[in-house]
Amino acid sequence: MRMSSQLLAEKHIPSTQACLLHLVTLLAISRLILCQTVNSHCEYLVGAAPSGAPVPGLQLGSPFKIYTKAKVTEVTPGHPIQVTIGPFSQHLNFFNFTDFILYATPSNTANLEIEIFGGPNPHVGVFQLFDQWRAGAGGLNCNPRSRSEDSVGAFEERLLSIFKRYYPNNPMLMRYQPPARNQVSVLWWPTKEALAYPEIKFIANLKSMNNWFRIESTTWKVNRPVDQWANTERILTQYQAMQSNMRAMERRLDQPV
Repeated sequence: MRMSSQLLAEKHIPSTQACLLHLVTLLAISRLILCQTVNSHCEYLVGAAPSGAPVPGLQLGSPFKIYTKAKVTEVTPGHPIQVTIGPFSQHLNFFNFTDFILYATPSNTANLEIEIFGGPNPHVGVFQLFDQWRAGAGGLNCNPRSRSEDSVGAFEERLLSIFKRYYPNNPMLMRYQPPARNQVSVLWWPTKEALAYPEIKFIANLKSMNNWFRIESTTWKVNRPVDQWANTERILTQYQAMQSNMRAMERRLDQPV
């Protein structure tokens, strides 16, 4: 029995070493893939090409909708907005989506200097995620000017496709299915940059039934209270300019003809 046990152990040594080597290789490739993904997941999910072309195969008839609600009726400092991607109706609640991105962007920039705020369609605000509502999604930082998570998304299906290219015959990868969800709910908080715009809307790109869909929320008006101190400074400046002009006129009148 002792000899047979020893032979059995020796027989499994090469197999164990091969498994460890395979695991180390897989971890190394995982790090490489994740590094590449960190630099490209925003471009992949948003689908923004230099020419502004939409995501290939983008569909408009989505079975999902963006729902928004808050305790206030406008985008207001210190008040979050609950943003939910969910079925368009109860009759469509059997649809799921895999990869997706959700972000807030200005709705009306016609009268603004876009260059000042970081280009067209910037991702503004910051998202707060809760484990019981985010359905496996994570925070993304897509705006170069932002220091916080200005977007929410998931890209498991893309990662799986990359792994399958490295291991086309791996049975585990062939059986694995990317996580699917039919609803995601998060909180969005306005930032100083978001409050600089007159209107905000929420946009989502999501992949369902192997097609990409783009959906938008209703527009939220930004509550920008008048800066009383700025108004006071402007009135004082105008008053001082008027006084200066009056004194100049008096000096000219006092001069002999």
